[in-house]
Amino acid sequence: MADQGTVVGGVRDIDPNANDLQVESLARFAVDEHNKKENVTLEYKRLLGAKTQVVAGTMHHLTVEVADGETNKVYEAKVLEKAWENLKKLEHFNHVRDV
Repeated sequence: MADQGTVVGGVRDIDPNANDLQVESLARFAVDEHNKKENVTLEYKRLLGAKTQVVAGTMHHLTVEVADGETNKVYEAKVLEKAWENLKKLEHFNHVRDV
């Protein structure tokens, strides 16, 4: 019988206490890529939450806190990763709220 706990293509939470350096690296990548695209200087503060979804690769759903000057803000980002192609691409980076 198939494992009923995992849904193919479903979004899965990542334990926020796992201190996963790869996920932290992806969050920093998302902020850096957004800064390059939008010609802004948001400063990465911390990762607030992370989920993954298996697609044609892995879609990482990240919630990050950044500093925009004196204001801390929360953004949601999506980073597509295809390890076999050595690909990382920022798909989505939207402001959610000020902290």
